[in-house]
Amino acid sequence: MDIKLKNSHKFSAFIAVAVVFAAALVMVALYPFFQNESTRSGTPVYEENTFLRHLSYGNYVLSMEDAQSEQNKILSPFQYFLPEAEAELKAGNNTEYLRELRQNCIREYENWNRYFGRIRKSIDYQMIDEGGNVVLDHAEGRFIPNNSHYVFQAVLHYDEQGRMDISCISGENTAYLLNTLQQFGDSDPLQSYYDDQYFTDGNIKLSNPRNMSFAYGMSKQQVDALKDTNSNIWTAYENSGSVTRIFIGLICAVAALALLFSCFDVSLADDVALLRTPFEVVAGIGAGAVAFGAGLTSLVAVTNRGDLYSALLRANFLPEAANIMVKLWNMLWWLIPFTVVYWSVLCIRDVFHIGIGRYLRERTICGLFWGWVIRCVKKIYHYLGEINLQEKSDRTIFKIAAVNFIVLTILCSLWFLGVGAFFLYSVILFFVMRKYYQDLSSKFNILLKATNQIAEGNIEATIEEDLGVFDPFKKEIQKIQNGLKVVVNEEVKSQKLKTDLISNMSHDLKTPLTAIITYVNLLKDDHATPEQRKAYIDILEQKSMRLKALIEDLFEISKANSNNVTLNLEDVDIVSLLKEVSFELSDKIEESTIDFRWYLPDEKIILSLDSQKTYRIFDNLLTNIIKYAMPGTRAYIDLKKDNDWVVIILKNISAAELTFNPEEITERFARGDQARNTEGSGLGMAIAKSFVELQNGKLTVETEADLFRVTIRWPIM
Repeated sequence: MDIKLKNSHKFSAFIAVAVVFAAALVMVALYPFFQNESTRSGTPVYEENTFLRHLSYGNYVLSMEDAQSEQNKILSPFQYFLPEAEAELKAGNNTEYLRELRQNCIREYENWNRYFGRIRKSIDYQMIDEGGNVVLDHAEGRFIPNNSHYVFQAVLHYDEQGRMDISCISGENTAYLLNTLQQFGDSDPLQSYYDDQYFTDGNIKLSNPRNMSFAYGMSKQQVDALKDTNSNIWTAYENSGSVTRIFIGLICAVAALALLFSCFDVSLADDVALLRTPFEVVAGIGAGAVAFGAGLTSLVAVTNRGDLYSALLRANFLPEAANIMVKLWNMLWWLIPFTVVYWSVLCIRDVFHIGIGRYLRERTICGLFWGWVIRCVKKIYHYLGEINLQEKSDRTIFKIAAVNFIVLTILCSLWFLGVGAFFLYSVILFFVMRKYYQDLSSKFNILLKATNQIAEGNIEATIEEDLGVFDPFKKEIQKIQNGLKVVVNEEVKSQKLKTDLISNMSHDLKTPLTAIITYVNLLKDDHATPEQRKAYIDILEQKSMRLKALIEDLFEISKANSNNVTLNLEDVDIVSLLKEVSFELSDKIEESTIDFRWYLPDEKIILSLDSQKTYRIFDNLLTNIIKYAMPGTRAYIDLKKDNDWVVIILKNISAAELTFNPEEITERFARGDQARNTEGSGLGMAIAKSFVELQNGKLTVETEADLFRVTIRWPIM
């Protein structure tokens, strides 16, 4: 499942990259058809047109060429267009700034010349002086103004102060042509390079042609030829496309595709923390990205004018490399808004996956803040609800806070006199807190003294004094004392059991061993008759088997207590197993004169047990009844189901008085025969209890007068 999710996320990431790159490529591919929508930074933004802009730059190029021809020398654009700045530079004023202005002026003129050069071969133009004489002619002898030969005409006239007006205009959308050309004529293309810090009087500006008209005309054939050779320039003039409108369209397309493709991987936001950004942040960044993209129109203008391309060429880049770098540079900037928009849609898309309610709670700053406020209110509510004014400590704190509030309120109302009152209040508060701290310290020392006494072994130490806030520790110390008493009693009991173990084990092992040694010595007597020897050997065999059984029982109980017993669990019919044990012991049961009463169910009861260990349990318990029950009495063996348990109860009347603790009878080497005259090992009950508990059961022993009862409980799996 995790592999499928990872593959799905990889596919979503691939789709996102593909969509964003495709949108950026479309923007870069459409650059030749875009109309520039802004000039350099710092100038007014006009609805420019590529063709008309190139045409207006032709006025400066033609006037410069005419001046050079008339003076018969090469002129600097800086000298011709900014004569006042040239004079300032020669005078040594503002040298650093004017040199930079000269470089910018020369670079701009090179751009104008290059732009106008793109269309001058496909257009007729004339330069006409104030008297109506054609100074510069490129119209094959035709006079351009008001000539029906042309489908497009424009006559731009400059008066004696260099102000331009349009005396003749014709073509499609005449109003648009008139307004656009007039805007170009009213603007100074070098305005962005001026610095008012140096020229506060405003005399430094571009020197326009004076008392001169520039006439431009294009026939239908010339228009068609320009379309074929410079389709990008003419298309921009003809269609006047908008970068912003196309950008907004692509933004909508990217958003729609992001919404569509996100439907195939709805769990993406669950695994990517970046897609769980709050809505307010997403909306702000997304709106900023759209505004940023709309502001990239200046990049389109700079690119279409060739400023970036020219700068790279001046940096000694090859033309092909410069062209590639310009496109990569543009694509890099366009990737930013498209990527942000795609990401924004993926973030907002999660509202369909988790629901509007959960989205508002978990994906908005307001929802997160509101949730935090609610949690804080709940904590305060629960905290206040837990304050129990019936407790002495809570009442004391509440009274102190209330009195402090009242005192501070009164002191604040005394204005300037409140400063002295505050000082007096602080002194009183110091002594009160000091007395309270000393009281706490003395009560803590009492508590510390009691704990030290307990640590030194005096578990009977008591605390009679009132400890105030430490009073709850009195009960905890009493619990610790009770626990220590239990541990000590258990340790005493353990030591007693160890002593009894050594004593009982020595007695039980020594008895058959002594008999074996005695009869071995009797066998060594040469005067013993064969009948006596045979009797001695029988006794030796009996005592050896007794010693063997005792040692085997000892090993069994040792392994059981160390959990070193391997259980071979299988399905066992507990009813049949109990009947089998009773059949094996039938001879001993008949000899004991004890009347066994069996209450066993007719149906099978299957449990998961080790048959050999369970057989040993029943054998030990029934053998104990035969050994220790009063002859001529009855013994009861009852097997039944009790809810989810199988309960086996064995009851008999003891031949000897039951003076021992029922819990001790299941300890090692504990026997009902305190004189230890019988041949029991004292391990039968201990082995039975250990085997029952190893098989997830419980064995308990109870006595009532002379009634001895053993109860075994096993869960029904």
